[in-house]
Amino acid sequence: MPIIDDFGIRFTEFDAATVNQYVPILAPLWSCYWGGSYDDPCGKEIVLNLIAHLIVGETTAGSDNIKSTQSKSVGSVSVSYSPGVAPASERKAWLSTTRYGSRYLLLTSRSAGGVFV
Repeated sequence: MPIIDDFGIRFTEFDAATVNQYVPILAPLWSCYWGGSYDDPCGKEIVLNLIAHLIVGETTAGSDNIKSTQSKSVGSVSVSYSPGVAPASERKAWLSTTRYGSRYLLLTSRSAGGVFV
């Protein structure tokens, strides 16, 4: 089944117009972010979550990074966002900005290599 069909079935929260506009553009790019295979169930889930994360980034207003809110106040209205991140953790921080990116990180963490003791 084509990625666009798999995506529409897996992520029903995205409207058809968004899927039809962005998936054909972003689907060919997944191998730039992940070197696995789409041919197995885990690979399919990884790729679809990555594409969902990329769509959220493309459809979010503005060109700034998506920042997580660290605290809010009601009296005197105050909001604070997460601070900047060190260069080594930028990829993880960027992927952590959406639930799809967080799921991608969880799914790909098993292939992170050995554990040093």
